[in-house]
Amino acid sequence: MTKPIDLNPGDRVLISRTDRLGDLILALPFVESLKSRYPECAVDVLSSLYASPILENNHRIDGIHRVLNQQLVVDKLYKKDLLQKIRESHYKVVVALYPERHVSHLFYKAAIPIRIGTAGRFHSVFYNRHLFHSRKSNRKHESAYNLDFLSFFRRGETVTMPSVYPREKELNNARRILRETGVKSRFILLHPGSGGSAERWPLERFMKLYSVLEHAGYQVVMSGSEPEGEMIEAMASEMAIPVRKITGETDLRTLAAALSMADVVVANSTGPLHLAVAVGTKVVGLYPGKAVMSPQRWGPLGRNDRVLVPTKKECDCPEGHCTCMLTITVDRAAREVTDLFNHAD
Repeated sequence: MTKPIDLNPGDRVLISRTDRLGDLILALPFVESLKSRYPECAVDVLSSLYASPILENNHRIDGIHRVLNQQLVVDKLYKKDLLQKIRESHYKVVVALYPERHVSHLFYKAAIPIRIGTAGRFHSVFYNRHLFHSRKSNRKHESAYNLDFLSFFRRGETVTMPSVYPREKELNNARRILRETGVKSRFILLHPGSGGSAERWPLERFMKLYSVLEHAGYQVVMSGSEPEGEMIEAMASEMAIPVRKITGETDLRTLAAALSMADVVVANSTGPLHLAVAVGTKVVGLYPGKAVMSPQRWGPLGRNDRVLVPTKKECDCPEGHCTCMLTITVDRAAREVTDLFNHAD
């Protein structure tokens, strides 16, 4: 077994995860585990600007560095400024859960004494401690792959669930938005969008699910971005389905607050699905049949959650032309959602 890294009170640790929202949420168990094992050390996180708000109001995160990934690639002054901020923070250790090439080079140039990253990549040369595991096999959950990095540190508490902590003002704002939409009691939230990293259940199916649930007596709300809201509105008009929606009304933290108030959230394999889990809401996740996108690797971590996958066990559709998700029927989804809604924890 590797000897644990020697950290003293006051030492500073940086954890890097600069990719998508869902990836950052699934890194939170590692972040909180490390802080619980070294409460006397400062634990900071480097993340993408877009996803970074979910780190706020977390007492186990001491500081946040927010990065515009594209700017880091094209803007030398921006890159130089970030390097200076990292240097001035005097980190003893950096853990790159997602070893992106440009930030990996910055950690090396900042001369952080202990630089931990995965082996087997071109830019692994910038790290002096290597974790030997391959995520390409998709043998376990992404969160478990992140927790593998705890092997470099002393034993202690291991957090297994991600948590995001809405503030009271965000909860109040979400209540106002929902109230203005007409929500008066328990409700189901549908989030049909996707960040593009996985095949999706189509919007038309979400609209039909909305209609089925409403006719069964449930209150339903749809969320998403402003452009997604325009697509929802157009399809709702075409299908003659009046829709409650909060699309374009929430920033990321207010969305988290709204998700926390729902009884069930239904979404594709996307960041808001994991965000709903992180605020303690039960979810029904819709996943494609491709191994790289499987729920084994990317599924929700909640104990009461449901996952729907195509009836076809292994997808062999051409890239971008998957029809497997269509084998997940609206009736099947409605049964899972209503059962979860009516089931006590």
